[in-house]
Amino acid sequence: MEVDGALTVKGIRIDSRLLQCDKVRRCALGECQAACCTGGVWLNPEEVPRILEWAEIIKSYLPRERHDESKWFELGGPDPRFPEGYEVGTTAVDDSARPGQTCCVFLRPDRICALQLASKEHGQGWPGLKPFYCALYPLYLEDGVLTFDDVTPLDFEDSGCRRPACEARPLYTIYREEAILVLGEDGYQELCEKASGDFAQDASPKTPRSLRRSMTNEK
Repeated sequence: MEVDGALTVKGIRIDSRLLQCDKVRRCALGECQAACCTGGVWLNPEEVPRILEWAEIIKSYLPRERHDESKWFELGGPDPRFPEGYEVGTTAVDDSARPGQTCCVFLRPDRICALQLASKEHGQGWPGLKPFYCALYPLYLEDGVLTFDDVTPLDFEDSGCRRPACEARPLYTIYREEAILVLGEDGYQELCEKASGDFAQDASPKTPRSLRRSMTNEK
């Protein structure tokens, strides 16, 4: 299915930038120091209660000063999807590894996500307890468009979501796992088949807001 000439899979428009080839590769945590975790992340409504159900286990993966689950989340702007009537994001705390910056409350000092580690060690699969928009990054989805975050590299020079590589590849193949979170295995296969066709590389949709809390709705 195509809408207005754009490649569309399962009703989701694919930003034309994801179809373009570029000499890049995935991030290396040792280099970027989890810059994408700056400011925390906005959540989907069902993710807050799921994380709280696992609170006692999650605490075992966090520094003691972060064990108060009542301080794990903060309210943002109005959002009727949430019981409180406001969107909810993970709390940002001072980042000891990057003075003057903040990070998500679940990012440990060793730069590993406590939610991701708890999920892995307790058989929760992928993405497990990790919020959808975290697992999807550096891709993200808004207003029915699957696109790529260009904001974080501009804010943080040491972020490495697009590290230099020798071989040029389409971005949707480099971030295959992330695309599958949105499209499913069958949808990703459909994307691969359609992307090999003749889709014009015209202007991309406007960049939607970042799902990093540091970029929008600051209190």
